[in-house]
Amino acid sequence: MHEMSLMGGVFEVIEQTISQHTIKRVLQVKLKVGELTNAEPDALQMAFEAYSKDTICEGAELSVERVSVRARCRDCRHEFTVRGMFFLCPNCQNTSVEIIQGEELLLESLEVE
Repeated sequence: MHEMSLMGGVFEVIEQTISQHTIKRVLQVKLKVGELTNAEPDALQMAFEAYSKDTICEGAELSVERVSVRARCRDCRHEFTVRGMFFLCPNCQNTSVEIIQGEELLLESLEVE
C-alpha cells in the first residue's frame, strides 16, 4: 500500500509547517491528489489515521480533492483532459503529449487551533 509512504511525506510537510507556529491541534488537512498517483482515498484515510495517532493531528478531518489528468500536445499545443488513460490529442491525433496536471500530491491547507 503506497498510500502509507505518500502519507509519510505529507506528515513531514505538516510537521515542518506546524513547527514554525504555536498550534494546539490540527482540525483539518486538505490534500489535492492527482489521479496518476493511484492513491485511493480510503487507503489515504487509513494511512492518515495511522500517522496522526498520538499527534496534534489525531482526530483531524482529512479532505481529499481528486485532480483529473490534463495533458498538452507537443505538436499543436492543445490542452485537454485525459479520459480513461487515453493519451491522444483530440485536436490532431498526436500521441506525443506532456502531462500538465494529475501527478500531484499537495498539502493544500491546514485548519488549526
